[in-house]
Amino acid sequence: MKELLIVRHANASLNFKSLKDFDRTLNPKGENESKLMAKQLLNSNFYPDCIISSGASRAFSTSKIIAKKINFSINEIKINDDIYYSSNEDIIEIVHNIPNEYSSIMLVGHNPTLHYLSQMLSGENIISFPTCSMYCISFDVDNWNYAIDGKKMFFMYPSMFN
Repeated sequence: MKELLIVRHANASLNFKSLKDFDRTLNPKGENESKLMAKQLLNSNFYPDCIISSGASRAFSTSKIIAKKINFSINEIKINDDIYYSSNEDIIEIVHNIPNEYSSIMLVGHNPTLHYLSQMLSGENIISFPTCSMYCISFDVDNWNYAIDGKKMFFMYPSMFN
């Protein structure tokens, strides 16, 4: 069995004039979203073997805040810049190339590719994928390469808890 938790980065600064998109940081709302959703993740009983994050500042910051709250070592977060640059097809390839030693993965990145990924791997129609959304899918497989037709375990996002 494999489990994939897909996490969209939390709310970020819109200060495009002084920063490249890759370098945009979380704003205070995003920091609060990350803490709130980390608490909800603890309540879900999902614990990742591995966290894979886009290297973009807002995604990596989201990863670090959640990791700290769930007692996952920040030094163990794996950065994959391909997540930031990926197309819909590329993001599926990233999932299929996860080492099989990991059973439970938290993947942190960006829309619209994560919205697409959640729909493609679960077969569900997801209307909206807000910032700091968490969509968890289980797969009855032993190899990530066969993680195609999954079952939704849970879907949660910050406004559900405000």
